[in-house]
Amino acid sequence: MGSAQPLAHRDVVPDVPAAQVLSNVIPLRARRVQLEVFLADTSPATRRTHLATLFHSPLGVYISHAQLLRNKTCVQFNIAPEDLDFTLHTLIGTISEATIGKISRIAN
Repeated sequence: MGSAQPLAHRDVVPDVPAAQVLSNVIPLRARRVQLEVFLADTSPATRRTHLATLFHSPLGVYISHAQLLRNKTCVQFNIAPEDLDFTLHTLIGTISEATIGKISRIAN
């Protein structure tokens, strides 16, 4: 057995120039946006119900932060820009009392 030799570019993709292979690299992470949503709460029980509803809905996977304030709950969603339409429609259908706050880009 010979010693392990690193593969050269020509051994992996013999007919494609190295510059062309590198230009076809797709980044692993797309840009993300943060959507801020406020839930007006009148009681602690309502707060728990709204949060439980969101966490158990299809939107639960997008929740990055939830903060209980004095009279409302602030929920932040970390989403891909192409999921914004789905997120807003699902949010309105799930909790119609939600107030949509700012949308901002997340620095990568």
